Amino acid sequence: MLGPTAVAPADPPPHAGANQSNSPRAQSSYSTTVIMRDGTQIATNVYQPAGPGPHPLLLMPGAWWAMPQDRLFSRPQELADAGYLVVAYDPRGLRRSGGEIDMTGPADVADASQITTWALAHTHADPQRIGMLASSYGAALSLNAAAHDPRVRVVAALCPWTDLEEVFRPNNTWAGPVATFQEAIGRLNGRMSPATQAAFDQVHSGNGATLDRPWAQERSPASFSALLNANRTAVFMAGEWTDPLVPAGQTGRFFDRLTGPRQLWMNPGGHGDSSAREADLLQPTAQVWKHATNWLDHYLRDSANGADRLGPVLLRPRNNDQLESHPTWASLDQTLTNVPLTPAVPTTGTSTILAATDSPAGSGLFPVAGRLDSVGLPPTTSLPLLVLPLAAVWQGTPLTQPWALRGSPRLHTTVTYTADHGTFVTYLYDVDALGVARLLSHAPYTFRSIPAGTPMPVDLVMPAVGWDVPAGHRLAMVMDGGDHRYSGTSPTGATLAFSAADTHLAVPARRG
Repeated sequence: MLGPTAVAPADPPPHAGANQSNSPRAQSSYSTTVIMRDGTQIATNVYQPAGPGPHPLLLMPGAWWAMPQDRLFSRPQELADAGYLVVAYDPRGLRRSGGEIDMTGPADVADASQITTWALAHTHADPQRIGMLASSYGAALSLNAAAHDPRVRVVAALCPWTDLEEVFRPNNTWAGPVATFQEAIGRLNGRMSPATQAAFDQVHSGNGATLDRPWAQERSPASFSALLNANRTAVFMAGEWTDPLVPAGQTGRFFDRLTGPRQLWMNPGGHGDSSAREADLLQPTAQVWKHATNWLDHYLRDSANGADRLGPVLLRPRNNDQLESHPTWASLDQTLTNVPLTPAVPTTGTSTILAATDSPAGSGLFPVAGRLDSVGLPPTTSLPLLVLPLAAVWQGTPLTQPWALRGSPRLHTTVTYTADHGTFVTYLYDVDALGVARLLSHAPYTFRSIPAGTPMPVDLVMPAVGWDVPAGHRLAMVMDGGDHRYSGTSPTGATLAFSAADTHLAVPARRG
């Protein structure tokens, strides 16, 4: 354990002084408090490598979860042993740091810059070799901070959000239960700012509530891609196919807007599962941490390890260990294939379901579904259990050859509702000959202020898929009235009628 040592920026601890090189390993790490310009105290751990330096500086802002430094716990010392001067810290409002949670906003960005300045003044850090490495909350913070501070040459961001509004409100639907879980963790770990608390309150408020868009955009790396490009920041990102917080594809769309050195890895898992310490055992092929550190080594330590020669978009499908390389994220969607669908139950033109009613279709138990999926246990149901009026089902024909799905499925349908607002959830399944249905993707959709009885066309881009569908299996689309991850708006007793003739599915598929 590191002992607490509180000092102001002007008073470096004795083991950061000139005698460090005489006994570099005797005092290799220490805790301190760095005081920001507004008086906020940021709890910081410094891990020093052997030798006099100067050493490449690596900032590691902590994540949202309860354990300090989240899933990166114990790895700062490993990085110091490899030659980095590591400054790991709890972002403001979280755990040991003072202040209030800013949700990676301007105050967090300013903190990262001030901690960088402090480290250059009080350690043997090299001002020409500065990077950031973090997971989840800290990863989004790192991207925002690097965009605003050109001194940061490299970022390795593991499972960052890039569009905070989509995290809170996918397809106009509040991610209420997921946000409630996040809020509870945040309250256990720290203190909300009024603006951050207002955002969570909006998630819970129901019909008609809107998220403060400027507030969300100011905390979204997607707003700052031009700054990252101007800085020529070398950006490595890792994402996961079944992330409950960051819809698969969000990071990819942001990635395609970057013009500097860049690399994106997609792996099986939920949120941070492929880069967690235990992933070394559960997913020995993922190697996310190894590739993140290779990226840092190449751009901060001039290591000729070939990290820059790997493909820009690298992905490992959920049910196939073969690593693939693609030129851009958008290239995944260039093979859209229409899937002829027929209703599982013959209809007179529409399939009508009850609103505000769940069915055996589901997104998988939050928050463990992603971890289970990463070890080959995707959310699964039995297609014969999905019947009207709980769920509307459309099926394709059995495939005559395997399909490799890579990218975002597209759904078009026309729905007529007996109320002027409501929510439904769409699921895409891989169904075998026995009717066992494995979830590939799912998305909510909420509409408001549509006159009851008015046919409403809906075009839905679903979260991206990385899945191989075997020959003999078929694809199935399912719609129902709700899912435990989302706060629906449908009034009890209302119904939704989907047009059988105007429901179409296109998937990004490579055949054979």
